[in-house]
Amino acid sequence: MALSIACFSQGGDEDVKKHASTRTGNREILDTGWIKGGFFSTNLSNATFSNWSQGGTNNSAIIANSSLFAIYKSKSAKDIWENYLDMAYGLTRNGKMKIKDPADPDKTITNPFIKNEDKLVFLTKYGRKINDKLNYSALFSLNTQFKQGWAPTDILRRDNHVSNFLAPGFGYLSVGLDYKPIHWLSIYFSPITAKYTIVREQRLADLGIAGVKPAEYNDFSDTIGGKAPKLSKHGQTFRSEIGWYANISMVKDIAKNINLKSRLELFMNYKTPTIKQTDLNWQNTFNMKVNKYITVVLIYQMIWDYDVDTRLDEEGLQRNWQIKNFFGIGFSAKFGDKLD
Repeated sequence: MALSIACFSQGGDEDVKKHASTRTGNREILDTGWIKGGFFSTNLSNATFSNWSQGGTNNSAIIANSSLFAIYKSKSAKDIWENYLDMAYGLTRNGKMKIKDPADPDKTITNPFIKNEDKLVFLTKYGRKINDKLNYSALFSLNTQFKQGWAPTDILRRDNHVSNFLAPGFGYLSVGLDYKPIHWLSIYFSPITAKYTIVREQRLADLGIAGVKPAEYNDFSDTIGGKAPKLSKHGQTFRSEIGWYANISMVKDIAKNINLKSRLELFMNYKTPTIKQTDLNWQNTFNMKVNKYITVVLIYQMIWDYDVDTRLDEEGLQRNWQIKNFFGIGFSAKFGDKLD
């Protein structure tokens, strides 16, 4: 069984229905002045089994995601300021509400919900018109998560968390050229870009997550006799890199009732100018509208970062493709002005 609910911080269900029924306003991205709007959806699923001979595991999940935009174009049409905010958060629980405590089988504990999605992405870009398809541009972006995350094997959260808000967080600050052959496609390139990585929690910085330099310890001679090694230098909480950066993004109805939002980011550090050390972050969101309120959402994201250890529980730096998929059906609403 699957149910879905659309949630907003203000206005209530009636406003949601009103926005959904009117779809979008009359303004479009080609207009001057401000255009603002977005998309919200929430998916809730629940499956239970009782004496089911074919087997199965009870599970519950909820995920909410939204994409917001605010774009300003001057009356002269020479200046454009674009702002985008993508957010998603989800929880899931597999198994019964109460489970046996692995540390004490005679005791039952609450089976916790664990994160299955957590995303906070902000991008702002200012452009000054050169001609109808080319702008001088400056860009700033931030990628992080809302809350703490634990290792996939630590379902009961017995160990320390492995991520948190701005731990890590990364983004870009750059100037370059923005080519827009058509209003729904942007190809941005910057020969001078600063990539920054933040790990605001010192414990996580000491572990060296997200490519920051880990903590340094003494020669471990103190470990003789059971003494722990002494910390000689804390890990980095901030790392910067200089290189080139490309951002290719599109928002378009690719078929009737099917909207695609896609963004591909590439970054190469000038200190390590090799293909295998080029960072890649490709995010795709498909919104397939069934009717006025029901939407199918498909999210696919893949990341390659040569400096990131994807398995902190294993010895050495483990480099792997990071891939995330999500598929959901639920209630949704699009509101505001027209972007696509």
